[in-house]
Amino acid sequence: MALTLFSALALSAPFDRLMPAWQAQQPDIPLTMRWHPSTLIEKAINQGEQADVAIATVDTVDRLIAAGLALADSRIEVVDSPIGIAVRAGAPQPDISTRDALVQALLDARSVAWSEAGASGVWFAQLLKRLQIDEALRARGTVIPAGFTAEQLVNGSADLAVQQISELLMVQGIDVVGPLPAETQQAISLSAVV
Repeated sequence: MALTLFSALALSAPFDRLMPAWQAQQPDIPLTMRWHPSTLIEKAINQGEQADVAIATVDTVDRLIAAGLALADSRIEVVDSPIGIAVRAGAPQPDISTRDALVQALLDARSVAWSEAGASGVWFAQLLKRLQIDEALRARGTVIPAGFTAEQLVNGSADLAVQQISELLMVQGIDVVGPLPAETQQAISLSAVV
């Protein structure tokens, strides 16, 4: 018997620590992890890929249950994960303490990285429109399809990376500046379901 989990990237750090404990206690039940943004998890399951457990955004889990692809009574709420900003390790950290300071920091950056498919990137794209700086940032932004945006800091493609803080922390060589200010924040809520 083996278990397959599809999970949002936000939980990769805890699972890195939990996997050895699982394997020590359950040596006969291998655990396979597939890390993807929630949008790609939903797409994979809708296309018939099999998982024993899915950990994804609340909205994604709602749709999987509604489609009969997940068991409603197995659902548990896992975490609310705030969105934050990071810089390359040792780089100056901009002031992001208020909405106006955040806007200025984003406009001052040579390039800002965010994920197109990730829940935080979807939220950030909406925020840029609300802040009326979408065109300015897209003209010099580094939008990645999926994955860890902070890698764009390490490789020099961006000055700022936006993503869930738990995902930013997975990349070595960066410093987390902090969470987006309250008036621009949208914590990403994750649920698990069989």
